[in-house]
Amino acid sequence: MSRRPPPPLGLDFVAARRPPSLLGWTLLTFGVLASVGVLHEYQVLDDRRADEARLLARARRSIDARNGGEAMPSAPLKEAEVKPALAAARLLGRDWGGLLMELEGAAADPGVALLELEQDASSGSLRLAGEARNLSEVFAFLTRLEAGGRVRHARLLNYRFRAEDGAGSVVFQLAARWEAGP
Repeated sequence: MSRRPPPPLGLDFVAARRPPSLLGWTLLTFGVLASVGVLHEYQVLDDRRADEARLLARARRSIDARNGGEAMPSAPLKEAEVKPALAAARLLGRDWGGLLMELEGAAADPGVALLELEQDASSGSLRLAGEARNLSEVFAFLTRLEAGGRVRHARLLNYRFRAEDGAGSVVFQLAARWEAGP
């Protein structure tokens, strides 16, 4: 009896490759198109950045030339551009220190204390809130304020009496116009 060797085992641990499906090809195509779109957008933004860098360099050279004494011709400004710039310059150039000194001088009486100041330089309006020992000191403060020259049309908006610890005081608010030229 002769023994025959056993037949070889037909174990295949590596499965045969499946062909790519339509979904796989679609995803691959979408990925490639998205990559091309992103690269194109990157190029556009890089070109825009390069243009801005050139404009910035030109502006810096222009400023350096002006500071160096060489005058570069510039385009004249239009009236619509000049008016807002001049208005802003007038507001910034107002005599704020003089106004505050005048308010401090008017409130120099020890019976008057300014608590709040709200101003609008564009319209020239001024609102003050303060406290005084009595109502006559409030009116004296109004008189001193208008006598200074910068503040005009000061008027008492409201007042109320307040009693704390046996000492009474008057809390007041007033409005005025102020003329503070450069």
